[in-house]
Amino acid sequence: MVSVEVLRSIPYFAGVGAESLRAVAAIADERDFPAGRPVFSEGEPAEALYILRAGEVDIVYQHNLDEGRVVDTVVAGDLIGWSALVQPHRCTATAIPRVASRAVRIDAGGIRNLCDLDHTLGYHLLRELAATLSHRLQGALVQLAASE
Repeated sequence: MVSVEVLRSIPYFAGVGAESLRAVAAIADERDFPAGRPVFSEGEPAEALYILRAGEVDIVYQHNLDEGRVVDTVVAGDLIGWSALVQPHRCTATAIPRVASRAVRIDAGGIRNLCDLDHTLGYHLLRELAATLSHRLQGALVQLAASE
């Protein structure tokens, strides 16, 4: 379980009430990830939503069987694993820590259920998710332009 104070320090939860934060804290924990070992891989079921607390994690899209392309590097405060909130709930990229990293891990099924019950929480998370996706799309476009 993560403390409510930890969640309160994360901008994704700004404006979310104390009761909602307690519910999220109950389905969350903190995880450490060593450099180079994927947090999750493209194509896997999206079992959790992550918010990076420390470190740097590359978001890699596989564009053929032999290599991937880094489209973004997330830092403390950034969200990864957005597929946990969006059907079909499968990872669309691989997340690989550049350095030892730490993240809040929120259970995917649990957070979806909470968002269904608490529309304010759902609104805040999906608003932040949209901003994250926009940023990642821009990164992918830059990578495509650079490869031409």
